[in-house]
Amino acid sequence: MFQTVVSKGSFYGLPTFPHFQGQKLRIIVCGANGISGSAMVKVLSEAPERWEKIYALSRRPPQSENPSNVVPIAVDFLHHGPNEIAKALAENHVEADYVYFASYVQPPPVEGKGLWSDVDATTTQNVALLSNFLQALPLANIKPKRILLQTGGKHYGLHLGPTALPMEEDDPRHGIEGNFYFPQVDLLKEYCKQHDATWVETRPCFILGAVENAAMNIVWPLSTYAAIQAHLGKPLDFPGDVAAWDAEKAQSMSTLLGYHAEWALLTPEAGNQALNQSDSSAFAWGKFWPTLAEWYHIPSGQPANDPDAYVTITMPYPVPPRGFGGPGIIRASFSFLEWSKRAEVLNAWDEVRNKHGLKYSPFGDKAVDTFGLLDAEVLGGWGRVMSMDKNRKLGWHGYVDTKDAIKQVIQEMADLHMVPPLE
Repeated sequence: MFQTVVSKGSFYGLPTFPHFQGQKLRIIVCGANGISGSAMVKVLSEAPERWEKIYALSRRPPQSENPSNVVPIAVDFLHHGPNEIAKALAENHVEADYVYFASYVQPPPVEGKGLWSDVDATTTQNVALLSNFLQALPLANIKPKRILLQTGGKHYGLHLGPTALPMEEDDPRHGIEGNFYFPQVDLLKEYCKQHDATWVETRPCFILGAVENAAMNIVWPLSTYAAIQAHLGKPLDFPGDVAAWDAEKAQSMSTLLGYHAEWALLTPEAGNQALNQSDSSAFAWGKFWPTLAEWYHIPSGQPANDPDAYVTITMPYPVPPRGFGGPGIIRASFSFLEWSKRAEVLNAWDEVRNKHGLKYSPFGDKAVDTFGLLDAEVLGGWGRVMSMDKNRKLGWHGYVDTKDAIKQVIQEMADLHMVPPLE
């Protein structure tokens, strides 16, 4: 089999689709204002000769101008039932060969607990999003050939403790606690079976991207942390232990995620498959930390040498997703969330915000979703090695260096006046 691949800027080995040229495809992108959905719209917009119409569905109207082949539609999948959604689709004359579904709701955590702790609300609301949308399709006489559902690495339970590595698509579902991805996938499979369509499930890692005011974005609090440490004349301290410093943790840059999703939708062999998605770039926070410090012209910190400097947190699951070896252990000398509440930090933020004319704040009410999310990513000492072997066997070769991806996202957030520019 012969394949032609191309490179675009920092993205290498991207697919081409010669068999689809001139076919004038149409697609629905759900969650078009989110980090993933907005990147998907941009990626598809690069090929107007292939994508005649991109219906960008989101709860709120789009926050930026779109190319002429993008049709924004404001619709709320959670609070609008199937009939209302179908009406919105029909009024906009939507016809779709494909669907990309990345709509997501993050309920507030249970009081006193961390992100994702309200499992029941997360499941109820996110299953409702997908169910209401799917039920609306036949009501609007829309019959897509393939529907892609984006889930994520939490499928493997990595937020609950150490997982079996590398994480592979055919790993059994963990049974530690509920996971809204599981009923979503089951719902999609049943729908496709009944409506003569194929499905794809993609499982990215933490998604790196720039969207105005999007809280679920680890680069926003990370770059804010570095910028304020620089403003205060302090080093880029690292809050985790050596295990967290060394652990390999794959990431998923949103633009590459969009290229991968387009490939998964248009590749026949990807039908009815679950597929991991990552940058395919070996990445550990410790190896990256001096690079980040260099960008901000400050010294790089390291894990504390004194064992007494750490607070130890034991995950509440004696049997982790791996099935043995004891619970996940987190050792932290400080947390980003705690740091975000310090008086000197908040004062420095006001000075930085005024100096650079920043429009959005990751502090205050957003701190749990921003700095708490960064804690969840950086502090855990277990790895996130995601196998891309299945993708490669099906013909996917896309790649981006995660360091380059993070720098690009910081620069894009600076353009959006979310963070100070790199100097």
